[in-house]
Amino acid sequence: MKRSIRTMSVVAFALALCLVMAQRPAQAADVAAQGTFHVTPEAGIYGAAQKGVNTIFTAGASAGYFVIDGLSLGAEFLYYNINQSDTADDVISYYGGGRKFHGNVNGFGTNFLVRYYPIHQDGFALFLGTGLGGLFTDERTPAWQNGSQGDYNHWTLPVDLGLAVNLSESVSFDLTGRYQRIGFTNTGIDAFGGHAGLRISF
Repeated sequence: MKRSIRTMSVVAFALALCLVMAQRPAQAADVAAQGTFHVTPEAGIYGAAQKGVNTIFTAGASAGYFVIDGLSLGAEFLYYNINQSDTADDVISYYGGGRKFHGNVNGFGTNFLVRYYPIHQDGFALFLGTGLGGLFTDERTPAWQNGSQGDYNHWTLPVDLGLAVNLSESVSFDLTGRYQRIGFTNTGIDAFGGHAGLRISF
């Protein structure tokens, strides 16, 4: 199931990128110019290396400001929906004694981001990014891992590789691949996936 979801995500992102590249203008402004402020509504999907988590969906927005050409500081604010596995033997044995297992977890997270654009020119840009933030959930996640229950509060560390393609002078399509560590303990989650969004620059 995880493998098929990851494959579908990659195919969907690739098709979206092909459509955007085919329709982008011949000339557009540099998306990483100093003094530019941007807001990006975005949505994403992730799989996890841990068997206690199936998929993670995110939706929200990010914002950033280019302090110099090619270097932006910003933040993102995201809603998380985490689908947890209820078939792992250790989860069943732990929660079998009258405890309620929560297979669907909701949360809110934010990351403060630094992004560097080694390639940026009229029409498109490539960027690398990282940051630090937190995730707060309404139930423990993961439910059970490495002999321990998960937590309600987690530190988060994203690592991004992305592409921004201009659609007009002020709008671009952003496609970002991301690894995100959720939690710095033995119950932490390694999430792999990405998100897409429309960047509006001012």
